[in-house]
Amino acid sequence: MKILFYDMGSYTYHDFLHYLKKAGHACKTVYYHFPDKFQDEFFCERFSMHLTDGAYDVVMSVNFFPLVAQLCDKHHIRYISWCYDSPMEERLQDYFSYETNYIFLFDRIEALQYRAAGYTRVFHLPLAVNTERLDALNPHPSPAFTYRADVSFVGNLYHSPLETLLYSADDYVKGYIEGILQAQLRIYGCYLLDDLITDDLLNAINSSFSKIGQTDLNLNRRGLSYAIATKITHLERCFLLEQCGELFDTRFYSSKACELNHVKACGPVKYEEEMPLVFRYSKLNLCPTLKCIQSGIPLRALDIMGAQGVLLSNYQPELAEYFENEKDMILYDSMEDAIAKAAFYLKQDDLRNKIALNGYRKVKEHFTYPQRIREMFDIAGINR
Repeated sequence: MKILFYDMGSYTYHDFLHYLKKAGHACKTVYYHFPDKFQDEFFCERFSMHLTDGAYDVVMSVNFFPLVAQLCDKHHIRYISWCYDSPMEERLQDYFSYETNYIFLFDRIEALQYRAAGYTRVFHLPLAVNTERLDALNPHPSPAFTYRADVSFVGNLYHSPLETLLYSADDYVKGYIEGILQAQLRIYGCYLLDDLITDDLLNAINSSFSKIGQTDLNLNRRGLSYAIATKITHLERCFLLEQCGELFDTRFYSSKACELNHVKACGPVKYEEEMPLVFRYSKLNLCPTLKCIQSGIPLRALDIMGAQGVLLSNYQPELAEYFENEKDMILYDSMEDAIAKAAFYLKQDDLRNKIALNGYRKVKEHFTYPQRIREMFDIAGINR
């Protein structure tokens, strides 16, 4: 089969492409970074030329790109997009209904919400790991020693626009939002924000914008929900890292500056070559999920287990569905529980080694690219 792959620098592109080629498909990649992914005449002209001249059977990408979807519909070519970002940007749904679309999301609840809203071209599909690549990483003792730590976290802390959005709001609105923020911060496995954000609350915030002359701002439910969720994620990650830093050898790998106490800031690590070594040689790998990922297993969690690392994650419904807690990975149901479990398992070398091996074996068996590609092609009606 002849495949045109669009990419703009995604983490999983090389692994995805490797397995497509390994299955015997002829693949060509178009690389392009959008200044504006909703309007780009140069891209549309060039990509249309590829679609017209190449006689491709399908177009594929990591994450969903609206102009690619639009052009595939125009040229009557199926477009498969497999997303590791969640939640999806709201404006993207305007492009979901094309009959040529096959959009795969790793978060089941998000996928079901779209389908309930009538977007039948959206499907649930968990992510995958290339354990063959990870198994081949055999560093000599020096790099292995470099990445050793009690607790490591690879990611960022998020910086929410919530305070800016509430700058002109009255004390009642600020107090209400603080209340729902604190409630959601302490509850795992159930996303409350969408139900607690009322029309009256949104109207009050938008009215406060008008009072200070910001008449062009109009906050919707999803925007406010995301702002609160990123604030919660920031608070949770900072708390866990600072608490772990006080008690254990804790390292934070990120391209962003770190001002946390007791935590060793190590800078960014390369996704394919360095990040797996952090996961493998850290005793525990902290992975607090972005709060608005409602049920799905984020790519980082699978990467940790695929690299034979020990995953310490907040409770996620699909993690609990596919993996056994404290056998394949370690789940916490509160921030205090996370610290207590870290303290316990850091003293249990044999238990940690068993958990790392069990999680790795399960990922290697059930979260593979060949499996996921077959599922995508079956749903899209593509003869492999």
